[in-house]
Amino acid sequence: MKQLSGWGLSLSLALLAGCSSASGPTFNAYTVTAADGSRLHQVECHGLFEGPATCMKVAQQICRGEPVRVVQKIGRLQADNDDTDVTRRLTFACGGAPDTAPAAAAQPGASEQTVARFVLQTDTLFAFGQSSLASILPGGAANLEQVIARIKQRSGVQSISVIGHTDRLGPETLNQPLSLARAETIREYMIDHGLNGEAIHATGVGSRDSTTQCPVGESRAVIACLQPDRRVAIEVRAQ
Repeated sequence: MKQLSGWGLSLSLALLAGCSSASGPTFNAYTVTAADGSRLHQVECHGLFEGPATCMKVAQQICRGEPVRVVQKIGRLQADNDDTDVTRRLTFACGGAPDTAPAAAAQPGASEQTVARFVLQTDTLFAFGQSSLASILPGGAANLEQVIARIKQRSGVQSISVIGHTDRLGPETLNQPLSLARAETIREYMIDHGLNGEAIHATGVGSRDSTTQCPVGESRAVIACLQPDRRVAIEVRAQ
């Protein structure tokens, strides 16, 4: 049986077929091409006999000999001290770590100045662990539309920087691609709602620009303390 569904930032979509448990592992696999040409992939392994090993095996097949760079793992809810791998949805990229240096075109001109800055918390923007247009929450969409309306009221806008941030939990090889994917999605949403795509530049900085001072560990209290770090910043510059 072949299964087809969609995920991601749109733009380019590829599908690997999922086989029934009678003839092999059951999975759904998706490929997303972002506006900057970078790619992320996602494998879902929800069959009765499937699990982390199936997800990783499919990821290795997709990467065709290149290293599998894990971006995110999602599974059932676990206790804080339970390290069992329960992955049922694996998001990953193929190859080495991406170059995070911003493109020259994303740098604001010398004659520009910042005229507005907005900070949106990703906990209210996206469903947990997601970065696609389809995963934007209703409250997050309403906040975005307010930001877009205020930007449209500005005259002489030259550039809009969308910067994705994460908290410090997890490796930077996960955090940086996730922050970039979310920034790219916000950029796409802004273009879809009437802003000039040529003026909007998306970057992801992972956890490198923290605004919190929280205790060590990964308890629920620490996760709540780190909430301000999980954000998308939008900076508007005009002449």
